[in-house]
Amino acid sequence: MNRGFSLLELLIIIAVVSLLAAGVGVSLVNYQRTAALDSSAKEIVGNLRFAQSKAITGEDGNADGASDTWGVRFANGANDTYRIFYGSPYNVNNAKEEIYLPSSVSFNAPSEGNTLDVIFAKTSGTASAATITVSSADGSETRTVTVNAAGRISSD
Repeated sequence: MNRGFSLLELLIIIAVVSLLAAGVGVSLVNYQRTAALDSSAKEIVGNLRFAQSKAITGEDGNADGASDTWGVRFANGANDTYRIFYGSPYNVNNAKEEIYLPSSVSFNAPSEGNTLDVIFAKTSGTASAATITVSSADGSETRTVTVNAAGRISSD
């Protein structure tokens, strides 16, 4: 009795394993893309709420003894970034923190080469209404973060 695998059986096993590995690989890439996009949208919401809370509490950004407005500037450029800042209008010298989007995520809104400022009023936390959209690098998925004039921040 001959024991072992024939060449044909071995090739079939290799083909099946290769197909399974390819399917798992594609699923993993899709999962990572979705996770990075979801994480970025949640981080944007968190940082908008952080700036809003600083405006509501009247935090003094420059230690001059006066409460300040606070905001977030979104910049769609070579590196998609956003900055938490105090004062109005935006001044790069008043930026407290700069956050870079992961390379697998980019802004759709604001559009390429543009900026968008969301500024929260002192005490009330009301804001300039805005919509920020981030997408996966291949554009297959998007997430939208919305700030309405009453200061409500939400994402889909």
